[in-house]
Amino acid sequence: MEPQTLRRLSGLALVAAGPLCLLGGLLHPFVDGHAHDVEALLRDHLAGSLALLAGELLLVLGLPGVYGWLAPRLGRMGLVGFVLYLVGNVASAIPHLVVMGFAGRELAENHPGVIAENDAILPGRAFEVEQLVTGLAFMVGLLLFGIALLRSRSLPWWVGAIAIAGAILPFVPVPVTPVVTGLQIELLRGLAVAVLGVLAIRSVAPVPRTRPRQPAAAA
Repeated sequence: MEPQTLRRLSGLALVAAGPLCLLGGLLHPFVDGHAHDVEALLRDHLAGSLALLAGELLLVLGLPGVYGWLAPRLGRMGLVGFVLYLVGNVASAIPHLVVMGFAGRELAENHPGVIAENDAILPGRAFEVEQLVTGLAFMVGLLLFGIALLRSRSLPWWVGAIAIAGAILPFVPVPVTPVVTGLQIELLRGLAVAVLGVLAIRSVAPVPRTRPRQPAAAA
């Protein structure tokens, strides 16, 4: 496969990932400030969970190809941010969404005692610590990646600014409510990912050829 084709496909994956993650966040259930307790998991959340899972999978597939294009301009900070953000998606977001999407409702209906009381879905000290550590890696990675984008000066400055804001906004103390919390968590990071995809696609767009001017006919 040609590098340009791989970059274009990676960009397309990110363009699709952004809206899917946002849709999943908007449809995510929140009940009395909780997103993963028994009451929340009993809500109809399959469409939202699958949309968010699809977005995360496309992000994991597309981000390495786009990073390969950006890597020479992002330095060590960009590399660390990319690795942490990718690991956070793979080890935190995706396992969490698989359990929630395919087993959450059934567990809440038939085995409510299995559901953790601290929004981790499943109890177990090791699982809770893993989700906490990789979740922090997710946010720190996005922050460092955004700073590297902002400092690179090879892309529009606002792309990095959006990524930085997307990493900070989830920590702003806002009441946990449907739609609003989904926007708080997913809007800016999804926008940053989609914009990177668009820029990657545009970077391999064919340059229109200009026809050479014909010499003027002698009078």
